[in-house]
Amino acid sequence: MLRDVADPIADLRRAVAAFRPGQERLAVNRGAEVKRTTEPRRRSLVEGDVNDADATARAAVLALQSASAGVDDALAEVERQIADAQLRLDPDRDQAARAAEAIKREKEAEELKQTTDELVEAGARLAEALRQVTAVSFTASEVAAIVVKAVSEIVEATNVINSDLESYVRFVVSGSAPIRRQPMPVTLVEI
Repeated sequence: MLRDVADPIADLRRAVAAFRPGQERLAVNRGAEVKRTTEPRRRSLVEGDVNDADATARAAVLALQSASAGVDDALAEVERQIADAQLRLDPDRDQAARAAEAIKREKEAEELKQTTDELVEAGARLAEALRQVTAVSFTASEVAAIVVKAVSEIVEATNVINSDLESYVRFVVSGSAPIRRQPMPVTLVEI
């Protein structure tokens, strides 16, 4: 019923991962730029004239601020691109979750149909076995009628459930219905 879904999530993850080396390279360049501008200032303070060193230090600080602002701007752009890629990733995740939900519910519908068919066969065998003993027990005839009626009602109910499942799958795949959470399982108590 469903066609194969491409893996856009993996594509977007690769795109986000491609931004990481550039981001790391910019961070390393920032550290190198700080080192490049602080070394001459330190040297001039240790070796040279204080006034000359002061002017050199101011120039180095201005250069560092300029380089730092450039690196900050580049980092901000990379982070914006990463955020954009992650925003594109969300609809693809939703589509993948919807496809997985549809596949899961289609399998459940098929299992329900098979189990219902098995129940009908078992009910028919039970009703026939009960009819065989009606000459000995009047109750057997009543029980056979109850079995036939119960099986008939179960078949009708499962047909409605399967119809609901098919509608739910169509709505989930089209995006017009949310994915429903699975309720807590009902525990059967033996009598």
